[in-house]
Amino acid sequence: MPVKSLGKSQNTLKTKIDALTSRLERIEARQAAQGFSELKGMLRRRGLDIFRFNPQGHLLLPSFRTEEAQARFYDLFKKYSFRLFLREVLSRGGPFRVADVVRYSSLKTGRKYLRALTELGLVERLAGEDCRLLELPPVSLGPTLEWFMAEVFRKEFSCPALYGLRCKGTRFGGDFDVVSAMESRLIYMEVKSSPPKNIEGAEVHEFFARLEDLQPHLAFFFVDTELRLKDKIVPLFEAEGGAAGPPIPDDAGRAEKIGDEIFFLKPALYLLGSKRSIAGNMEVCFRHFFTSSPGKAFPFWPSQRSAE
Repeated sequence: MPVKSLGKSQNTLKTKIDALTSRLERIEARQAAQGFSELKGMLRRRGLDIFRFNPQGHLLLPSFRTEEAQARFYDLFKKYSFRLFLREVLSRGGPFRVADVVRYSSLKTGRKYLRALTELGLVERLAGEDCRLLELPPVSLGPTLEWFMAEVFRKEFSCPALYGLRCKGTRFGGDFDVVSAMESRLIYMEVKSSPPKNIEGAEVHEFFARLEDLQPHLAFFFVDTELRLKDKIVPLFEAEGGAAGPPIPDDAGRAEKIGDEIFFLKPALYLLGSKRSIAGNMEVCFRHFFTSSPGKAFPFWPSQRSAE
């Protein structure tokens, strides 16, 4: 084929590919809008009046809000060592050196993360080996972790998701970390950035109260740790389930291990950490939900709580 004809064919093919890509993007945008509408409808039908969701303040995200930068940061954030690195940076509250924030990774890995953060417009280098975050840093990584978990629902499981949700019309407080919708089922996820040793029974009690307000079909209690959940988190939940109030089945308050540091409590509650893969652990939970506890809606363990 002559070079001129080849070039013309390539241009025609490129035009067709661009048109198909544009069409696919429009279809995905419509589907996303429909998904969010369904999710908001579920909340409204439960009497919850949304007045804030997806807050942008207190997030540690790239200064360059391009799709490429966001995708790169998302991929980095999947790594437990990167999240630990960011926590150490935030704990400094000001200038830092890489050698001082690599307690859980090698100096080589820390330098790689620093280079990435610099390229993403999050960090600037000062004199010598000192560095600092360019924007006023958030107090903790918690809000950014909520954003990330909502992105996991959206990117890995094609589920619409909202994070940092605040609602009126609740009995026990209207703060919900992440809510999502999947196949006409409402999902709630509590997100904890603290290690298990810092989580107390009062937080578990409040979590169950939020379940009563939200009445999801499926719930997650996620702790961003690779440490064992069985030593403290599981006993806290078993104790709360046992004290939830009558009547409940004999085994309703006991946790069943379904994966590596992944636990299930009836009727549809999953406790999970970040060991190996967050998305992979969630996939284990979803598979179990659809094969072992097929979509029974809450009520969760009835507790006859009174508003506090």
